[in-house]
Amino acid sequence: MWSAGSEWSSAGCPPWVGATNLVFGTNPPYYLDNFLAFSPKFFGPATAFANSSTTAGSSTVTVPSVTGLMMGQFVQCPGLPPGSLITGITGAASITVNTVATATLSGVTLMAYAAPVVPTAVIQLYVNLALASLVQARWQDSWPLGMAWFIAHYCTLFAETDSAALATAWQTIVHGEVPVGAAGQAVYTLSAQPPGDALQALTNNGLFLTPGVDYTLSGGVITLAAPSDGDHLYATWPIQSQTQVTVPATAAQIAAQGIATGIMTSKSVGDVSASYAQLTMLEDWGSFGLTKYGQQFASMARIMGAGPLLVY
Repeated sequence: MWSAGSEWSSAGCPPWVGATNLVFGTNPPYYLDNFLAFSPKFFGPATAFANSSTTAGSSTVTVPSVTGLMMGQFVQCPGLPPGSLITGITGAASITVNTVATATLSGVTLMAYAAPVVPTAVIQLYVNLALASLVQARWQDSWPLGMAWFIAHYCTLFAETDSAALATAWQTIVHGEVPVGAAGQAVYTLSAQPPGDALQALTNNGLFLTPGVDYTLSGGVITLAAPSDGDHLYATWPIQSQTQVTVPATAAQIAAQGIATGIMTSKSVGDVSASYAQLTMLEDWGSFGLTKYGQQFASMARIMGAGPLLVY
């Protein structure tokens, strides 16, 4: 059993506390900033607002622009305590936060997490739940890690409920090359057949040639109306290319990374198939067996809850 908020600490408890394996105590503060340091992917990219200013004892922060800032966003800035959230937009160049600045600073950079994958309010609710569930007196130095696993587990489950199918990204690029052919000839060959049997452009000494007048294209073969030395021909055409774009992790990606797949229990070669089963050691831990974070948390929690040991 875990209990938080008691006036007793782990030292100075009544004698029966050790025998019952009950641990009492209060927790140190734990902020969104602490969880951000453990798993930034849940918060998404931050937008920097340079040349911001804070005033000691004030909840007002001066920013170069409030564009993109909204109430409820999580922010970090030198001079602001951890756990700062925007509570109001007070003008074209100032905001208020739920904390009070500890220093007067100018020319600092405010980082705003404008589009977290899991809403900031949801993450904060899971932080509150973790604070009410895990007692630092029991976890000792492992408490920050247990808190992070606990919160990440529930954020992963939340992301799974809000996930969407992943799409393949394609982009159009322009391919260019010098056609191959003998100098003074009218026939030149391309390395590939342009899509639609059309070139984007064919130039000779930098001058654009007109299709059907100055040249014809058949498959990957160019036939000029007049011979050319070939050294100054250049052909271009558009092609579709699959590309990997660096973007913030989506809810689907986070869920895919964190959801536990278990261990393989069987597979077959014909009509390839495989079966997976969750680890049975966590069968009594409810949803904690469903994510990799939950599995790590539950495995550590079993050790933390083992209770007193009898040493001979």
